[in-house]
Amino acid sequence: MRRLYILIYTLLSASNVFAQVQDSVYIKNFSTGDYKAASINYSGIMDENGLLYFANENGILEYDGSEWEIIPIINFSATYSIKISDAGRFYIGGQNEFGYIDHDSLNNYKYTSLRNIVPEDHEFGPFWQIETLGENVYFSSYEGLVHYDGEKGTLIDVKNSSIFTMGNELIISKLNDGLYTLKNDSIQLINDDYKWENDNIYSVVPDLKNESQYLLFSSENGIYSFDPSTNKMQPFATSNDDFVKKKGIYQAQIWRDSLYAIATWTGGFILMDQEGTLSKPIDKSKGLQSDALRDFIIDKRGNVWAGSTAGISYLKWPFDDTHISFKPKTIITKAAPRRDPNNVLRSLEFHFATPGYDKSDLLYSYYLKGFEKDYCDWTTDIKKEYTNLDGGTYDFYVKAKKPDGTETLAASYPFTIPTPWYQNKLFYLALFLALGSSFYYVYKYRTKRLKMLNKRLEKIINNRTEELIFQKEQLRDANEELIVANTELDNFVYRSSHDLVAPLKSLKGLINLAKIEAPDNRQEEYLSLMGKSVAKLEEFIKSIMEYSINSKREVLKKEVQIDGIIEGIRQDLKYYSNIEKITFIKNFEKSLVVMSDESRLKIVLSNLITNCIKYHNYNQESPKIEITVKQPEAKNITIIEVTDNGVGIDDEHVDKIFDMFFRASSDKSEGSGLGLYIVKDTVGKLGGQIAVSSVLGKGTTFTLKLFESVTVMSLSSD
Repeated sequence: MRRLYILIYTLLSASNVFAQVQDSVYIKNFSTGDYKAASINYSGIMDENGLLYFANENGILEYDGSEWEIIPIINFSATYSIKISDAGRFYIGGQNEFGYIDHDSLNNYKYTSLRNIVPEDHEFGPFWQIETLGENVYFSSYEGLVHYDGEKGTLIDVKNSSIFTMGNELIISKLNDGLYTLKNDSIQLINDDYKWENDNIYSVVPDLKNESQYLLFSSENGIYSFDPSTNKMQPFATSNDDFVKKKGIYQAQIWRDSLYAIATWTGGFILMDQEGTLSKPIDKSKGLQSDALRDFIIDKRGNVWAGSTAGISYLKWPFDDTHISFKPKTIITKAAPRRDPNNVLRSLEFHFATPGYDKSDLLYSYYLKGFEKDYCDWTTDIKKEYTNLDGGTYDFYVKAKKPDGTETLAASYPFTIPTPWYQNKLFYLALFLALGSSFYYVYKYRTKRLKMLNKRLEKIINNRTEELIFQKEQLRDANEELIVANTELDNFVYRSSHDLVAPLKSLKGLINLAKIEAPDNRQEEYLSLMGKSVAKLEEFIKSIMEYSINSKREVLKKEVQIDGIIEGIRQDLKYYSNIEKITFIKNFEKSLVVMSDESRLKIVLSNLITNCIKYHNYNQESPKIEITVKQPEAKNITIIEVTDNGVGIDDEHVDKIFDMFFRASSDKSEGSGLGLYIVKDTVGKLGGQIAVSSVLGKGTTFTLKLFESVTVMSLSSD
């Protein structure tokens, strides 16, 4: 059936052939996700074994038909051209960089730069083309041409040109100029009939109708015939010159010995017969991932691998390839060893491929001689791993089945897994005897030692038990005494405070009455001093009561209205000296509530506000106390700031004001030194924080932070 298909294909007219070629092509696209490198691919080649190589913006891409691999060129820099010499060496052109790659039988690659063979101060830009003539290699960029003879390099001042070979000559096509040949590293004009601005000859192939002539393909000005015997050049008529000129030609090659294959800048892939008839384009509408093609490879079976700005496309036609001389063979591309924790080889992973075929065209079968009995069923797997292999000799075999059902010759990989010393029978015997003896002596020693330890432990436990019983009785007696003493102390503080406060209040009243009854100046002074002393004593007693309350009573948090507490404090302080001169400013909503212990919060704010009144500057125009409450969103925190514009605190005293009994050495330091100590202690009970900032002569700000989510535990009074 396939032979009949080929016969019919041969007899059809050119137009029918092109239609069939276009309609029957199978396209498989490879993108960056498949080969893990940049999307744009330029030049491409195939080696004698059928492996494909593409110049990629991250280096050289290798494809063996199964797996992709990137071969880096100096920090994964971009490559633009690649060429294989007759000796099998890969020559590479990159950005202001060129050189070659050598590789061994295991496909280990090593890049060698040749950039130092020409002046380093000459900037070349990309090397787009490479041509070889025997041992001579020519690297071409728009900034110059480099000739490498295998030992040294020569810079040839040829700019804005492309190069190609005709027979044993290197031909140079210059932009806006003609054709030149290179003789002894000097250029000689051979034809200047056509001079195109920003265009030249991009590709050259033999003329299939006339073996002595060539077809020259320009980018945007069509195709031309060239006779090297006369150096004459004339247009080659095609069936669609407008398409060729509009889409632009990037590269042309002879396809299947009778047609021309053409990659275009923007029009995809087309075929042309010997008369110049063009096929319909194979483009994105037919399955290509991009119409912007670059160089392409015709593999040994006549299929096409085209680089583009979006990846690589594989174009395959269903032609019978039994007449092709290429005999594919399956190869083992990698045998990756795996070692156990003792660095002993125990496992291998094999990778395999059949160059010249894509893995989607093939099925594989393999087996490990010495481990398996026969080949496995056909599978699409391209790798196989064997783990935990015992010591011994093995041979891995793998073969492929082609689309026509025939099989490739099997590839083999013999290897030996060494038997670890610890798996030797004598070692097992010696180990068994050693372990048996060790267990026996360890058992005897452990048994004897355990008996001794048990006796010692029993004695220690008895002694410790007696000590714990005695200590427990002592702790119980001490606790009972502390409870009694604590209760008596609480009662003493409470009763003493009340007993002291009552006569003090009476004394204050009497002093006020004495002042009303028009005392003389001397009496007024004495009464004032008596009043201050009574106030100090009253404040001290109040501090003792607040400290006692804060120390003994449990923290009971509930919703507390800030405005109510502030107004209560103002009522308590309404007879305080100079309070009528102070302006109170409240920066919060009247309905604002917080979760806190109301009595403790009142103690804190009362002390802070009292301090502001006591240490204010009443000589200024607008004495004020400003209370600001903030509740940041989603932070479960309340921030209360009490600010005055009073006398401020000296820097040397700021760190000490919360110490017990600390009093600054100033004429206004009349308190007991307990107020701010009680504030800090009470804030701690509330699970909060307090800080102070002050500028001497300008005022002070106390910042209180209450964390509503904090649960504060307090010892009960009993």
